[in-house]
Amino acid sequence: MKNLPKNSTTDRIELLTPAQRRWVSLSARLFPGWTARKAEALLLRPPRKRGRASEVLSVWGRRETLTVGGDAMALWHFGEAGRPRVVLVHGWGGYGAQLAAWVPALLAQGFAVSVFDQLGHGDSEGQAGHLPDFIGGLRAVVDALPDTAAVVAHSMGAAGALHAVREGLAVDAVVLIGSPGSFDIHLKTLSRRVGLGRRAHHSLRSRLERRYVPIDEMDALRGLPVTRTRALFVHDAEDTEVDFSHLARLHAAWPGSETMATRGYGHHRVLRAPEVIAQSVAFLVEALKQKDRGQTKEDEEAA
Repeated sequence: MKNLPKNSTTDRIELLTPAQRRWVSLSARLFPGWTARKAEALLLRPPRKRGRASEVLSVWGRRETLTVGGDAMALWHFGEAGRPRVVLVHGWGGYGAQLAAWVPALLAQGFAVSVFDQLGHGDSEGQAGHLPDFIGGLRAVVDALPDTAAVVAHSMGAAGALHAVREGLAVDAVVLIGSPGSFDIHLKTLSRRVGLGRRAHHSLRSRLERRYVPIDEMDALRGLPVTRTRALFVHDAEDTEVDFSHLARLHAAWPGSETMATRGYGHHRVLRAPEVIAQSVAFLVEALKQKDRGQTKEDEEAA
């Protein structure tokens, strides 16, 4: 594990100010249903961060616009056509350029790379804040890029990638960083962070389940493609957004998966950790080698 100063993990997204949390706590006791609706609206509208990230990506790569549900999604492509492609996926409230440090390392190993801003994030239009939105965004990108071999994803983007491959998205490998492994636990954590009481929390949960599937069904993690897709789970022990305990849950649910635990980076800075990038890229290289060796063996047996 990497040991860094203890104050290096103050990179969480603050959903509300302390004063706002006090008001939410009061309204949750008095009007739990109304407060749950407001909390759901907050989750649907993540903070939009841009800075000059898109300008940096546009200097390096080729920008493309993909239409998803009538909205324009921003993508950037790097590397030579015909190479196995790695798609990089940011999390809730993030943007594609948060994973820009991965691009040179992946290109150096012969991959092509695509980065995108989920709808409602970065330079993309629209609105997306729930898990189905993240699943749909990734599927749209991979459908447009048939040479996609692997996905590297963070936080809600990692949860979206996990459930996309569970639902049939065909890739050879995934690297999932800071991913929730239980939405029951994760939603309880979020509810505590914004000051929701028990009744408001259950109302919020019911509203979210109507948008997708029952959380208990989702958390069962059945149908993971353990024979088709190799998985590496990465998590920092001092993650204050998604608890470190999710790492063990995901590893247990995906037989044959690998894990990497870090310390001192928190939820966001782990994306820029040199050892995380290096070990993850090496994992992807080996995963594709194993796939090629398996295909060669199948061809020999068929002959």
